[in-house]
Amino acid sequence: MNHVRITTTVVFMILLSAVTGCSKKEKASQPQAPQQTATTSSKKTPPQTGPVVAPPQDEADAAPLKAKVLAQLKTGDFASIYKDASEGFRKVGAEKQFVDLWQKQLQMTGPFKDAKEISHTVRPGDKFLIFIYKVTYEKNSKALRLTFGRSEKGKMELTGINQSDPK
Repeated sequence: MNHVRITTTVVFMILLSAVTGCSKKEKASQPQAPQQTATTSSKKTPPQTGPVVAPPQDEADAAPLKAKVLAQLKTGDFASIYKDASEGFRKVGAEKQFVDLWQKQLQMTGPFKDAKEISHTVRPGDKFLIFIYKVTYEKNSKALRLTFGRSEKGKMELTGINQSDPK
């Protein structure tokens, strides 16, 4: 009887390994078919090489906006930041909610002292400009991210602002 159990177990193990296929090592050594990805257009775009750069006009138009937003943060004029921001920015929440959030931030951090740009990138998808600052407040420092992009009418606008603890 014991011999029948062992034979049944061995046969079951052989069948199980045949059903599950080859091992991971065998799969790794087999040639892989290239993966297909869905595209929204029939044109193939060449892969992006190097960093994405914004048009010089975008850089020029964003410069005074950066200075203006930083000055408004320093004076606590959060309502003006909200009013001057893009339509999409304003759709995220009400002005009162935005102002209250930033006033609460100032209560925790103390007054704005200084901001130093630490990085600048361009988002590949929409070419929006992202500026990261180390902001020094009276009580601590934060990382501030300002995002600027063009509206459908061509106007450069603030499209995003957020603050976090520095990494």
